[in-house]
Amino acid sequence: MLAAKDRLSQLLALAAERRWSPLARELGDLVLYWPADWPDAMHPPVVALFETTLREADAETQLLMADRMAGKAEIPLRLLNALYLAATAPQRREILMRNELEGAEPAPLFADGTAILAAARNKSCDFTGALARLAGVPRRMAAAILADTSGEALAVLCRGVSLDRATFSGIALLRGAEGIPLAVFDTVAPKAAALLVADWRKAMADTAPEHVVAAE
Repeated sequence: MLAAKDRLSQLLALAAERRWSPLARELGDLVLYWPADWPDAMHPPVVALFETTLREADAETQLLMADRMAGKAEIPLRLLNALYLAATAPQRREILMRNELEGAEPAPLFADGTAILAAARNKSCDFTGALARLAGVPRRMAAAILADTSGEALAVLCRGVSLDRATFSGIALLRGAEGIPLAVFDTVAPKAAALLVADWRKAMADTAPEHVVAAE
């Protein structure tokens, strides 16, 4: 137990120093290979800390974690959802499929499509900020969604907040990455998208990582 407390103290020190990427890698090791002498009661808080830390880690670390956790059914789905935007195309499809098959039926989510399109048409508008605010996701996620050349991330966001294909197409053509295939909208299941976006929205309310872990 002493070893577990000492390791936990080291992890919280990284969180206090806001060293998100090293912390994410350390926590990833714990989640993947839980020490036999660590109490099970510590597992949920460690997973919660890892989930929060992943969102602040650099792109290289997020990609590494996505690679290490791909195909592992024991990894909590919410961790994979946090890694969706950093994942490869096959990994993204796996994440969407798990949401579709494993997730409970989601509560409907909504966003004002008319306001989003108006912001997209306004060339002087900070559209990334407007999309983040109107869709209820962190700005960093909105930026990654708009930069995604496959268009799938934008389709997920639009499907997840109940926007139709015409609204998706308008956003893609006006503000999306060049050459987005508009047909990608039809490949994203509404249920999977709603569950994924619901987890993205929860990121807005995350507490600071140094306050997440209370079990020692």
